[in-house]
Amino acid sequence: MLGVGTLCFGLSLFVLRIPIRTIIVFFIIGVPLITLWLYVDAKSKQQKKSTTQVCICSICKHEEANSCYQENCACCLLTKGNAVIGHSINPLQ
Repeated sequence: MLGVGTLCFGLSLFVLRIPIRTIIVFFIIGVPLITLWLYVDAKSKQQKKSTTQVCICSICKHEEANSCYQENCACCLLTKGNAVIGHSINPLQ
């Protein structure tokens, strides 16, 4: 957000006809901040996708919760009505 604000401030200086050297300073600060913001956002999305929930259910013996979702295991999936709302890793349910 700081990068977007810096670029907007640089553009407003352009509208006010401030010398170009001053505007370039704000663009030099703003562009790397926006690039860093996009990089961190992409990394956090990738990290969220790579985390897998382990299934420790002694009945179905799946290694990952994704297998339970695919096969609709009644032993470890949490349901509300007919919709699956989550996966339980509690072995004492």
